[in-house]
Amino acid sequence: MKANVITAHGPAATVFALCEMPEPIATADDLVIKVLTTSVNPLDCRIRNKASVPRNFPLILGFDVCGLVVGMGSNVKGFRIGDRVIGSPTPFRNGANAEYAAVDYRSCALAGNLPDEIAAAIPLVGITAFEALLDRLHIRSGDLVVIHAGAGGVGHLAVQLAKYVGCKVVTTASRKESMEYCSTTLGADYVINYRQDDVKAAIMDLTNGEGAALILDTVGGSTFSQCIDYAAYNGHICSILPVSIDAQEGYRLLLKNITLSYQFMGGPLQNPSQNRQHIILKRLVEMVENGTLQPNVSKVYPLEDLAKAHEEMETGHTIGKIIIRASNLNAGK
Repeated sequence: MKANVITAHGPAATVFALCEMPEPIATADDLVIKVLTTSVNPLDCRIRNKASVPRNFPLILGFDVCGLVVGMGSNVKGFRIGDRVIGSPTPFRNGANAEYAAVDYRSCALAGNLPDEIAAAIPLVGITAFEALLDRLHIRSGDLVVIHAGAGGVGHLAVQLAKYVGCKVVTTASRKESMEYCSTTLGADYVINYRQDDVKAAIMDLTNGEGAALILDTVGGSTFSQCIDYAAYNGHICSILPVSIDAQEGYRLLLKNITLSYQFMGGPLQNPSQNRQHIILKRLVEMVENGTLQPNVSKVYPLEDLAKAHEEMETGHTIGKIIIRASNLNAGK
C-alpha cells in the first residue's frame, strides 16, 4: 500500500516520504480500515521531532481515522465489513497516514452520517477531552473549570463539553481570531489573552481570590507550572502532557493539597477488558449529529502534502483540526 511515512526524526520538510509499505494484518482485536480521512495532532509532531520511546523507521503517523472496514480479527464484535467507522490508532503502532490502517475495535465507533472530514476530527481529541473532563476532573454543572488553549484541537471540544455539562468555562488564547472563536462560537464565559494579561491575576479575580478548583492543562511546560500558582487549595489539575515536576513544584503541589492527574487516551487499550473509548466515541458521534458538539476543521490537505500540514500545525495558529484526505491514494480500489 502507499503511505506517507517519516524516515527519521526531524523537520517535516526533510523526513516525510511517499513509499510502498506492507498492508496491515489484523490482530484478533483489530479492524483493518481503508482510510478516507485522518488528521494531524500535536502528538504527530512530537513523535516526528523526537519520540519518547524508540521507534522503527519508516514509521506511519496519523492517530485519527475515518474509513471503511475491509477486514477484522476474530475477537471483533459489533462491526461488519463495509461499515464506515471512526477510530484512534494507538501511537505505539503504525497509524493512518496510508491507504489502510489497523485499529483496535474498542477505540472505534460507527461514523453515522458525519462527513468524512468532520468524522476524522473527533477521535483522539474527543476522547482526550471527554476522559479528562468527565473521568479525571469529574466536572459537574455549576463548576468553574479552566481549559487552556480553547481554540486548539483538544481545547475546542473540551470547552463545548464543559459548557454542555453546565460549567462556567475560563479559557486562554492570544490571537484575535482565536479569542473571538472561543467566546462567540464556543461560548466560553471568560477568555484570557495569555500574552497580554496576567493569567494568575485574572483567574484569582474571577474566583474571588480562591483560585481555580478544576484546571485542564493542554499546553504543558511553563503553562503547567503557572497552573499551580492559581489552583485552589484542594484543587485538581489534569494535564494531557508528560509535565516535568521538580522538587520545588512538588512541594507547591503538596502545600496546596493539589491533585495532579494525567490524561493519555492510549493507556486504556493496554487493558483488554476496556470498552470505554468505544462508548465515548459513540456518544461523541451522536452529539455531533444532533449539533451539540461542533468540531472545527480549519483546513484539509491531501496526504501527499502531509509535510505542509505538519508545518502549519507547528505555527500554533490552527483553530480546531487539520484534516488529511487519503482518498486520492486509494481511488479506484
